[in-house]
Amino acid sequence: MDNERLIAPKYKRLAAFMMDFILVFLIWYFITMGDLKQVDTLMETLDPSVDGALDIFIETLFRMWTVFFLKWLFCQTFYFCLLPAILGNGKTFGKLILRVSLLDASKLEEMSPSRLMLREFVCRTLLETLLIVPGILSLLMVAFSKDGKSLRDRLANTIVVQDTSYLS
Repeated sequence: MDNERLIAPKYKRLAAFMMDFILVFLIWYFITMGDLKQVDTLMETLDPSVDGALDIFIETLFRMWTVFFLKWLFCQTFYFCLLPAILGNGKTFGKLILRVSLLDASKLEEMSPSRLMLREFVCRTLLETLLIVPGILSLLMVAFSKDGKSLRDRLANTIVVQDTSYLS
């Protein structure tokens, strides 16, 4: 094969995902710090003896959860779409550290921006994050399939490979 590219081991994919998840979480946390202060203010000012206080609390909690979730989706999409476009070969920081690349499976070359958007925004964010069942199915596919391809890899026709070019 060209440049001795091999399918990345599952443990490397998992380690890269965990690194990326932590970075996305930190970005999300810094973006939502102001919203977390609003939760503290709400808890201090809400008087449980006032009629309708529970309704106000539930409504505010729902609004805050919605904002938190939308910000999470934004951070995830931003990280997994923009960073691989900048670094090239579908690399995030986790993949870069572990020398793993995301390539077009048919050509074993860097994927097009439209394929990257399909994989990361449509498949990861909309399908696997918003809909819980496809996310669980994707995890099971990675864990139990021989090639270790997730649902988003199959739908976008991508492959995660180990970059061994640094060994030669």
